[in-house]
Amino acid sequence: MASSALLLCSLVALALAAGSDARDHVVGGGKDGAWRVPPPAQPDALNDWAGKARFHVGDNLVFKFDAATDSVLEVTRADYDRCNTASPIATYKASGAVVPLPPKGARFRYFISGAPGNCQKGERVIVLVMSEKHGSRVPPAAPAPAHSPSSSAGLVEAPAHAPAPAPATGAAWRTASGSGSVVLGALLGALLVVGF
Repeated sequence: MASSALLLCSLVALALAAGSDARDHVVGGGKDGAWRVPPPAQPDALNDWAGKARFHVGDNLVFKFDAATDSVLEVTRADYDRCNTASPIATYKASGAVVPLPPKGARFRYFISGAPGNCQKGERVIVLVMSEKHGSRVPPAAPAPAHSPSSSAGLVEAPAHAPAPAPATGAAWRTASGSGSVVLGALLGALLVVGF
């Protein structure tokens, strides 16, 4: 009986884990992140990165920075626009800070550096959180080939098969649609009906 209970608990844990397709986004991209003052030639580098990423409810932002000299402040839009560090919504002082994107809350999230002068130099980012209704994780279509037989006629053919996107950090085992939880839930339900 104890082994049946252990198996049942394990199946429940697997069902919950399989349904989660949350992703960790290292702010600024890359393994080490880029929460620092961007190069003078690219003052909008962090917002350019955020504009190319898709943030969904349940995802996490991961801020990696030198905690001895910097921090992350979540602020209002007005404070973001003015680089005002006086009254943040939240303060993150430890590198590797994880900021969850919960189902309830602001659609736009605003973050600035807590180090004096860094926000004015571009160390700030706006994150748009996709709603659950618009949160499907359909991979983007691959770009059209540079030259195709019909391109001379002004038409461009779509590629026959787009390559699959690389999995996000730690998400290689997760399903893109979350259908794994449905299968495991059905298995769990069948076990309960059978009287396991």
